[in-house]
Amino acid sequence: MCLTGSLAEFPLSEILQFLEKGQKTGTLMLRLLPEAEATLPPVHYIWIYQGRLVAIANRSDQQGLVSLIEKLLGLSNRVVAKLAQLCPIDQPLGVYLKNQGLLHTEHLKYLFYIQVVQQVFTLFQVKTGEFNFYPNERLEMREMTGLSVPLGVLNQYSSMRILIGEINNCCLNSKSLLVCPR
Repeated sequence: MCLTGSLAEFPLSEILQFLEKGQKTGTLMLRLLPEAEATLPPVHYIWIYQGRLVAIANRSDQQGLVSLIEKLLGLSNRVVAKLAQLCPIDQPLGVYLKNQGLLHTEHLKYLFYIQVVQQVFTLFQVKTGEFNFYPNERLEMREMTGLSVPLGVLNQYSSMRILIGEINNCCLNSKSLLVCPR
């Protein structure tokens, strides 16, 4: 059964908390309203495995991670696409390329940070749009590095980044400085 709703009623942090507590597996699809979120792609796919976030993409052609790998390693699209075709369908692309000696652990960590952590932080700030969660849907292995993170950790990380940003804005926009007494 598909879970559907509005981000205005159920913020992403609450959705992820629900999925983590239930140790859900599936695809969370976010459709953002273009007039409200003009700088972001209109659709995001978030793959979750047993309450852990494993990948995010804003395209459905299984080329999101391939594109990041091309940029990271400076390889041609043709080379990476051919390697992706050789990857077994039941193995994350990042793990396959690491086993082939093309990527190192540091590469996988960096790719995961760019693909998942940075995107989640941006998506946490979205207030308008719709979501659908499709439980037990096939995970897109070609979008996965092989790394994952508990959804609760991402919630905490994003909340802290937002809070730090608000504190910095408050302090930078303050007309008077607070001086600590000695």
